[in-house]
Amino acid sequence: SCPAPGGLVRARRALRSLCALAPRLHGLYCRLPKAIRRLFVAELCSWMALMTFMLFYTDFVGEGLYHGVPRAKPGTDARRHYDEGVRMGSLGLFLQCVTSIFFSTIMDWLVKRLGTRAVYLASVVVFPAAASIMCLSRSVAVVTASAALTGFTFSALQILPYTLASLYHHEKQVFLPKYKSKEEEGTAQPDKKSLLPNGLLSSQKLPYQNGHSGGLFSSSSPAPPATSSALCVSNPCEVSLMMIVGDPDSVAPGRGICLDLAILDSAFLLSQVVPSLVMGSIVQFTQSVTAYMVSAAAFGLVAIYFATKVVFDKSDMAKCLV
Repeated sequence: SCPAPGGLVRARRALRSLCALAPRLHGLYCRLPKAIRRLFVAELCSWMALMTFMLFYTDFVGEGLYHGVPRAKPGTDARRHYDEGVRMGSLGLFLQCVTSIFFSTIMDWLVKRLGTRAVYLASVVVFPAAASIMCLSRSVAVVTASAALTGFTFSALQILPYTLASLYHHEKQVFLPKYKSKEEEGTAQPDKKSLLPNGLLSSQKLPYQNGHSGGLFSSSSPAPPATSSALCVSNPCEVSLMMIVGDPDSVAPGRGICLDLAILDSAFLLSQVVPSLVMGSIVQFTQSVTAYMVSAAAFGLVAIYFATKVVFDKSDMAKCLV
């Protein structure tokens, strides 16, 4: 009976630390550009739904479908049923990875055919539908097939948000106008080319960041062409999955694409906090492991709402600024 008060104290400390961190996270969130902010919230909700499913799926199968008891003694029927359910749940997660790999290989083709908006929204809608089927069905085959279907969402969340971030930075004057205006309104700087004597780039050796020196363009290799590859091939509002390195002058100082990619990565890490803190209490309150899938479906429905607010093209950005 002694561990319970200690566990309660640790839970209170964790909750207090989380509450102390919340204002700082809110301040960082408010300073994000609108396009990045909307994409971050949509991705956070989607990852919360997916992580609730992935963290507790095997327990759901072992207790909910196979009616096993994880605390039962080894060798008993209840423990054997639970272990069989966990193995079947692991198979479902494996099939999820297989599905994710398949959709990752054809994601570029899907985006070119259907567009980024359609593929992203479809991937977000698929998950709560699959989670709802898992809540209602008692068939192991149907639940396993639904678990495999969530691989489409898993694949899209690892690709499309970063594709949209690259689009925002490629057309920064449209999607990140605040940072573009700061660059234009900054103090006038002399032209970089005027600071260098003629022929310096082709002949003189310049120090690199690692301390070595060398010519930027050797005589044996021609200089790179002036034109850069376009992110949008056929339609200016269509996104390709190819990440490009734009002209350094087109990126406002103080905000590069790596910062926004790191922000999107943090959505994946933060998505594990809330399910880990609340799902145990929810299951104890409802006395049913089906609450795992119900919560995942609920997070998925919230993710659908915020996914409709994501900026996919210039028209969305115009509505966002109104």
